[in-house]
Amino acid sequence: MAIKLQPSKAPNLILAPAEYAQQNQQQFLNMLRLYFNQLDNNMASLLSNEGGAYLRFPNGAFHQDGVTTLTTSISTSSTTPIVVASTIDFLPSGVLLIDSELIRYTGKTLTSFTGITRAAYGSSSSAHTVGVYVSEAQPVPSSTIPLTIALTKTDVSNQVALNPNDNTQVIHQSSGYYNIQFSIQLASYDNTIDNVTVWFRQNGIDVPNSGGIVSVPTTHAGIAGTALLSWNIVLPINGGDYIQMMMTSDSGNSVAITYPPGVTPVHPSSPSIILTSTFVSALYL
Repeated sequence: MAIKLQPSKAPNLILAPAEYAQQNQQQFLNMLRLYFNQLDNNMASLLSNEGGAYLRFPNGAFHQDGVTTLTTSISTSSTTPIVVASTIDFLPSGVLLIDSELIRYTGKTLTSFTGITRAAYGSSSSAHTVGVYVSEAQPVPSSTIPLTIALTKTDVSNQVALNPNDNTQVIHQSSGYYNIQFSIQLASYDNTIDNVTVWFRQNGIDVPNSGGIVSVPTTHAGIAGTALLSWNIVLPINGGDYIQMMMTSDSGNSVAITYPPGVTPVHPSSPSIILTSTFVSALYL
């Protein structure tokens, strides 16, 4: 049976009478007894083997996985707007995965993507039929200006939240040490191996020793090479600080890609980006 801890509240003690009265004293003791019973019950629950289950620490979990379906077929060479069920979970501009083709877009309406460039990032153009999945990707640049990774969905949020004005920033309301973990689903249709570098920034400044490099395999038999990158760091964070994830690559031909749900075998989608931040301890400075 689940236990829900109730915050104890100090009683409003009665005023003492001018002269001793047993009834008044008994009422006073009953109020204290009730209060201390609440404290004892809460402490007993917290100090049990499962006491940690009743605590709520600051935490947040976010991801990026725009997925929709095609509502109008596309020919092999068409560059007209791509019509879908909904674009609400997609970035204002970016890259789409339809079947095995990557397609760039520069704008969107509620149900279409505009500014279309076919066969992007080394993929091959093909026709696509109504009903197929359309999922999202973030290109990984090779320029001196890295990609600041955007997150579009909140799974869990308790004092750790996306900035409503900048979805690349994960804001921490409470000070403490946080364990920050992530995963990135990378893909490449290039014929050469690409190295992708990922690191963290805190309040716009690179976090020392937070970088890592992964090699994305080459395309094989028309199938994109893929790599799933993940690790974690523990950071001291002050209330109001924000964290960002940065990414760049050697060739600029890799993308962080969302794979839609599978049919054979049936399996859930693979989000392009997942980030979680969990409170570990108070700061000791």
